[in-house]
Amino acid sequence: MGEGITSAHPGKEHAVFDRVNRGEKSPVTGGSPMSIWNKVLICLLLLASLAMWYLGMRALATHRAWRSAAEKLRNELAQLEKDRERLINGDANTKGLRQLQVELAKYTLQRGRKWHGCRPMQVNVRQDPQAGFVVQVSVTVDQLGLSGLQNVQELPVDSAVYLFDERDIRQGGSYLGAFRVAAINPRQGDQPAMVQLESTGFLTNREVQRIQGAVQAAQQGQLGWTICELLPTDDHEIFAGLDAQTLAAILPKDVVDEYVRDGKPADPNNPQSPPYWRKLRDYEVALRNLSLKRAELLDQIASLTADKNRLDASLADAKREEQARDQEIAQLKQELSRKEQERDLAQNHLKAVEDTLARVTAARDRLIQENLKTAEELARTQLKARDLIEQRVRSMAQGETPLQTAAR
Repeated sequence: MGEGITSAHPGKEHAVFDRVNRGEKSPVTGGSPMSIWNKVLICLLLLASLAMWYLGMRALATHRAWRSAAEKLRNELAQLEKDRERLINGDANTKGLRQLQVELAKYTLQRGRKWHGCRPMQVNVRQDPQAGFVVQVSVTVDQLGLSGLQNVQELPVDSAVYLFDERDIRQGGSYLGAFRVAAINPRQGDQPAMVQLESTGFLTNREVQRIQGAVQAAQQGQLGWTICELLPTDDHEIFAGLDAQTLAAILPKDVVDEYVRDGKPADPNNPQSPPYWRKLRDYEVALRNLSLKRAELLDQIASLTADKNRLDASLADAKREEQARDQEIAQLKQELSRKEQERDLAQNHLKAVEDTLARVTAARDRLIQENLKTAEELARTQLKARDLIEQRVRSMAQGETPLQTAAR
């Protein structure tokens, strides 16, 4: 209590209190040993002392609490410093930020450079009657090249790039194809750089429709395109954590099961079995093989189409030949009909000739018989005439008259 009371003359105060204690008159009041005001003053002093004591205890408690909090914060700060050191440099069980930055640099190097938010402005489709379609598309790129290095070109002409639609795959996002950088118009003022791309191979009608749909979606204010320097590689973490329903919505049905099982126990009934890891796919090789297979199929289609055209031409020639032969058959049938009529006429004529011949032959035979008879008669007559002549000649030779000879 005394420590809380201060006075300019501490010696005089002690003297006053001693005199009061001895029963002497107070030099201050000059009256009774202790007046009412002194008592009030003493009570007020006691109350002030209690208030000062309470405030002192509160100050000590606050000081103690702040010291405890400060000590706790010091311990937490030390622990945070240790955690910071572990997060930066790592430990025996955990990789640090530096190691992760190195791995990220490796992944970034393997991934290649990317340009996001590109906007297609114009698309032209040129058709090859035998191989397919060639697509030319103009794309705006907000940032092309390194800032401050105007002579450095990050996307050189004739370099190969890969285009992706940035929409979700369930909303139409997909791989659009491999393209070649045909030309670049650098950034001019507020106008972004313009990159002219051309498909590296011939595309099918379905691929052209997918590109045209992505162009329309981007021009309607949806997400743009991503240009990749390298084709992304397959990884086990890409589809990790997705359920079977989500995978079925974005993947072909025949591969959903292997993506669902990827990284999980090979035996679902035995959690301790070794994990099943699906075989990673090299998309670039797969797309190249697909392109070669499609080129082979296109060649086969072209060959089969040519064979079909030749067969159609041969079939048309055969039909024309068939029509000509049908006409010839009709003409020959008409000719046959005429020949048959002529044959019938010839047969009838032959029959008539044969009948006539038979009659002539019969008449000839009769004439021959009659001629034979006439010849016999003529021969007999000639013999008689010879005999008569001989007799006449002998009689004349003997001097007989013809009458005598005839009479004889």
